[in-house]
This record gives sequence, structure tokens and C-alpha cells, in this order.
Amino acid sequence: MHKFTDDTTLSEIIPEGYDSDMQHALDTVLEWSHLNYMNINCKRTKEMVLGSFSNAHFMPLTVASTTVECVQVYKLLGVTVNSALKWDDHVAAIKSKAAKHLWFLWFVRQDSIVNSCDVYCAKNSI
Repeated sequence: MHKFTDDTTLSEIIPEGYDSDMQHALDTVLEWSHLNYMNINCKRTKEMVLGSFSNAHFMPLTVASTTVECVQVYKLLGVTVNSALKWDDHVAAIKSKAAKHLWFLWFVRQDSIVNSCDVYCAKNSI
């Protein structure tokens, strides 16, 4: 039997002049998950460096001999975070989602759509 962990997040504060210990923390989580018969999806594992360290170069993290992708933007618990800690990406994502919902509502309200199934589908997708 195999189980999968869902949305585990590791974070670390690195004081200036110190090295990252994230690989050790990641190895500990990997060992724990293996001992508890859980798999970590290496393809969905991402790394993001925030704040003033975002331009610094750290050793890439590895999971099962695979390098973890370092991203500039990531969605965590419904909030889109970018490495510069700006809200631009989150606001753009919310605007895009709202525009899609508004277009769908406009489309359903057109006089040419009177089928009850279309209205039922609209209620379930919002």
C-alpha cells in the first residue's frame, strides 16, 4: 500500500552570512515519508527563494537524484506568491478568474439560451 502526502511546505529563515540547511530538512521529510509508506511526487515539488535572497545562488535541492525546479511564482493555499513578495501575480490571477465567471454568467443570460440544463450547469460551475 502506498499513500501520498498532500501539500507539505518547508520554510527556512537564513540569516545573512549563513548557508541554507533546506536539503537536510528535505531529506528528513523524504526519509519520514518512506518509513511511513508515503510517496512524494518529485515532479510537483518546487523551490522558491523569497526576498533579498531571490538573486542569491544556492545549491539546487534534489529529490531522488532529480533536481527540484526553482520557480519565481507559486500558488500556495489559494494565494499566488512571487519571489519579490509583490501582489501583482495574485491580483492578475484573481482578475482572470473573475473575468471567466462574469463571461460565463453573461453567456448564460443571453436570450438565446433558455434551456434549463444550461442554467443548471451555470449554477454548478460557480
